[in-house]
Amino acid sequence: MKVGVAFGISELANPRNFEKKASEFITALAREFDVVGGFFVSTKADFREAKAGVNFNEVDAIVLYPLTGGTEVALKEFAVYRRPIVIHGDPFNNSLAAGIELREYFRERLVPSTLVKNFNELKAALLGYEDMKETLDRFLRMRVGLIGRVSPWLINEKFELPYTRISLKRFYEYYDAVTDEEGWSAIEEVVSRAADIREPDKKALIKAGRIYVAINRILEDYSLDGFTIGCFDLIGKIGSTPCLALAMFNALGIPAACEGELNSLLGMMIVRRFFDKPAFMGNVADYGENHILLAHCTAPLIGRYVLRSHFESGTGVGVDVQLPKGRASLLKILGRKAVVAGVEVVGQEHSNVRCRTQVKIRIEDAMDFIDGTLGNHHLLVYVDSEELADLLSELGFEVMLY
Repeated sequence: MKVGVAFGISELANPRNFEKKASEFITALAREFDVVGGFFVSTKADFREAKAGVNFNEVDAIVLYPLTGGTEVALKEFAVYRRPIVIHGDPFNNSLAAGIELREYFRERLVPSTLVKNFNELKAALLGYEDMKETLDRFLRMRVGLIGRVSPWLINEKFELPYTRISLKRFYEYYDAVTDEEGWSAIEEVVSRAADIREPDKKALIKAGRIYVAINRILEDYSLDGFTIGCFDLIGKIGSTPCLALAMFNALGIPAACEGELNSLLGMMIVRRFFDKPAFMGNVADYGENHILLAHCTAPLIGRYVLRSHFESGTGVGVDVQLPKGRASLLKILGRKAVVAGVEVVGQEHSNVRCRTQVKIRIEDAMDFIDGTLGNHHLLVYVDSEELADLLSELGFEVMLY
């Protein structure tokens, strides 16, 4: 197991006073693991200098040892590597105090982080991460993208994980490079399989196809595993929405979220990566004693579907998808917290004053769930709720299971 090591020392402290302790620590660790690094950092500048000389992207885990307090600002920078972290503290020089602060910083960014205070605990923590290597790698190395901006009404949205930002200006460059013929070719088969086409004409369908092709090229050029897009901003510029493109990507196995919401995208990517299932991202449109209604204008094309317009704007191409009945789960992620509920999909509704795909879900104590959940958007996923909750807990989420 390859382990990266770094020591933190306050700018007020004399490094010479800690050289022996650091040397003995490295020697002991090297008897058990393949050690990389072993340098001191006091400032962000020290971290940048070390980063240029040592590649921690190739290690299996990182050990951070704050030798003193006041080292949090420098050591927190190691979150950028997205590798499991073990923080070793000791009872002297405010070492443990710094370690506890650092542990919570990493955990808030969903970087697995453990605090230990002796070598046996350190070894056990590292071997535990080695046992989980495959699972953690699949999670920590996901490449997510945001096209445009987070929609401004998502007032609770916070996201501390690294992601690639693609401006709408860049998106429009890709879109303008797609011909009408390429756009139509991309969606012709999807159009032919539709049970009905209501509002959209061929011009609207071609725009939807051009959006799909443009995004597909962005995914290839930026090596993204999934993406979300600030979709409403497209309406004024090109008179269309990406609803159909998102529906196609989700059906093809590429997680795609709307409104620029990264937390929903993260949930979609986890479900796809670990269960190979798509997710329906929906608004809570209604609820009763034992049911919730989710609605949105995009949904994975995994059932009979009708092509509609986007509900709020009356433009673009939305989808009304007949999602399968049966057991499923509701998932809501916000930061390091997650809510999971076992549910049953029991039917569809087709009101003209809601978003196009409308799914009725049976859930026990629906009003308690609504009272305790973390915000609006929820994911409907066809996986077992307990298995999903267990996985999320392993990945470092604080999970509430209904």
